[in-house]
Amino acid sequence: MNVLLLGSGGREHALAWKLAQSPLLDTLFAAPGNPGIAQVATIVPLDATDHAAVVAFAKAQAIGLVVIGPEAPLVDGLADSLRAAGVPVFGPGRAAAQLEGSKGFTKDLCARAGIPTAGYLRVTDLATAEAALTGTFGLPVVVKADGLAAGKGVTVAMTRDEALAAVRDLFATPGAEAVIEEFLDGEEASLFVLTDGADIMAFGTAQDHKRVGDGDTGPNTGGMGAYSPARVLTPALEARAIDEIIRPTVAALAAEGTPFIGVLYAGLMLTATGPKLIEYNARFGDPETQVLMPRFQGDLVALMLAVAEGRLASAPAPVFSDDVALTVVVAARGYPGTPAAGGAIRALDAAEAAGAIVFQAGTRMDADTLVASGGRVLAVTARSPSIAGAQALAYHAVDAIDYADGFCRRDIGWREVARG
Repeated sequence: MNVLLLGSGGREHALAWKLAQSPLLDTLFAAPGNPGIAQVATIVPLDATDHAAVVAFAKAQAIGLVVIGPEAPLVDGLADSLRAAGVPVFGPGRAAAQLEGSKGFTKDLCARAGIPTAGYLRVTDLATAEAALTGTFGLPVVVKADGLAAGKGVTVAMTRDEALAAVRDLFATPGAEAVIEEFLDGEEASLFVLTDGADIMAFGTAQDHKRVGDGDTGPNTGGMGAYSPARVLTPALEARAIDEIIRPTVAALAAEGTPFIGVLYAGLMLTATGPKLIEYNARFGDPETQVLMPRFQGDLVALMLAVAEGRLASAPAPVFSDDVALTVVVAARGYPGTPAAGGAIRALDAAEAAGAIVFQAGTRMDADTLVASGGRVLAVTARSPSIAGAQALAYHAVDAIDYADGFCRRDIGWREVARG
């Protein structure tokens, strides 16, 4: 079978790495890809915003499955265009992808379906937002941009002035919308669930590290590292999250005629009264995919095809290694602001010789030299029977890499390491 993977980041490199291991695979195509993906896939010059070109390529190359990695093409409705042409696709259509495309949409769905989440208010103008912050919400308070923000459109304001500054900055953009939420106290964890619109299948847990600095300090980023499994999301809590959050979401979308087909990535807050939904993503996480794929022991092509073709109920349950996987993101100096571009990256083979897998994210080739081309540049992933072992291996590999412009957090997995 020929498979087309769309995307260019660390998530897509991890997916490509796993898809390439499938015995069902004939040729894996990727667009636009990156130098790491090019090691396991044939790179093709396709623009995901050109639906007609993607459909034509899928037809011409007898593509049996399209895997859409990032969120923007999903929110843009690319999966709908492919399905209309009879091409199997792993990823939700435009309407269901609004779970990620609009935080307000998701909060309203939660309200309709009785799904546990933070109290909220949708606002479409600055005056309403300022009034809500002055008279409705206590502190801390959470301000979120309504649309796609690459994981960085969230402010957890500890003071009223900080909250007011966040909404004023957000509404400086014409047409902006926001969601203001009560602050939830607890520990965060990520739950991944596959669904074909009717049936669901749990697909692992992870814990991400969003802030740029050690000790969870500094601004939010797209993610500076992760580990899997997240033991804090116990089997009992996972079952409760599936029953109280995931199942009602899938059922509500199906009842409204917009079934969700793909992976639901639920960001959860584990509060004193149980798991509550922080937000949904409509695709695999980055960098969570970089710890899920090394632990997944099955055939990713077969499983994704079962989702795409509505056969998830008959697919075998996924099997994951008992090992802990931990990934450290190496970012370019200046991230999450303006990252330094063009810095040479060398000695990735030394990192892999140290026992890690290096997934490339923001990279490109400059003649024969690998250089940085984005904020998050590499995801260095290691596996071990223990969290401490995986952490030590990952940082040993990070330190083997020659990338002068790079930096990373030095405490990925710290909560789990502290638990012993």
